[in-house]
Amino acid sequence: MEIQIATVDDIEEITRVEIESKLQSFPLLMEAHDIDFETRAYRWKTWFAGQSPVSAKPGRAMFKMVDNNQIIGYLAIQLTSRYNKDAEIQSFYLLKPYQRSGIGTLLLKQALNWATTLNAQSLCVGIAPENPYKAFYLKHGAAFINPHWLVWNDVSLLKEQL
Repeated sequence: MEIQIATVDDIEEITRVEIESKLQSFPLLMEAHDIDFETRAYRWKTWFAGQSPVSAKPGRAMFKMVDNNQIIGYLAIQLTSRYNKDAEIQSFYLLKPYQRSGIGTLLLKQALNWATTLNAQSLCVGIAPENPYKAFYLKHGAAFINPHWLVWNDVSLLKEQL
């Protein structure tokens, strides 16, 4: 397994991983637009083009975990102005068979290394209140600022923990 930088050429496979992960991990939370391939792929086209989200600042990266030439998960991160934080996890998905193996932590660590090279000192992530995977962020010291957003005000502490 290896972490690599994702590119626009990976959009189809990233979209597949996103949809499969959602269906495997929390199918009852999904609405049709959450798992529509064209909708999700278009979202990634605009993200890679720097057109979304509106709160993003220049500076974005996506780290993909590759196993046997297949993407099994990814973490997309960008610099942001949202909630007065420096960086934001845009999207973070890992196929169910690979969860709870340390891969998510490795992807988070890679994203933090990238963000801190750009002087990011704080980080936020949006998540649906009913999403059980918020436990991953809470385990790593994130705090709620509202029911939909978690933050780390000092990513150096998070890096030390990881």
